[in-house]
Amino acid sequence: MPVTIQDVVNQLDREEPDYTQAARLGPEALPFVRQLIQGDNVALASKAAFLAGQISGEGTLQVLEIASRHPDPVVRVAAAASAKNFTGLSTTLANTFLNDADAGVRTWGLRTLEVVQPEGVRPSVERIMKDDPDPVLRERARKVIDRLK
Repeated sequence: MPVTIQDVVNQLDREEPDYTQAARLGPEALPFVRQLIQGDNVALASKAAFLAGQISGEGTLQVLEIASRHPDPVVRVAAAASAKNFTGLSTTLANTFLNDADAGVRTWGLRTLEVVQPEGVRPSVERIMKDDPDPVLRERARKVIDRLK
């Protein structure tokens, strides 16, 4: 049975969505996930951004990239947090999270690098380690740097 936007909304429009179950909708859900991220409902957009990283398929990276540029940092944080579940994380997307103006996005970008380490992120992590105004982020970056290639 084909996936509809209502199927995706039904999975996400809960106080505590079951993302594992929602991810079972599969890659067919990604166009609707993107639509929700680009919609007016920030709560639903953030849940959709988090779901994007749970779905492995063609188009996942593009949906996470869209979420990483969302004007609301809550959506960008959700995308950065879910990226740790996506094995296809690109250097460009990881650097987008690490260079975000919002400390929460940078935090989750670093946490994602604890799990997935694309090449080419070392300069961004070093910049956080040396220059970030948040001492907790500087310390987290110091721990992440040792794991990088």
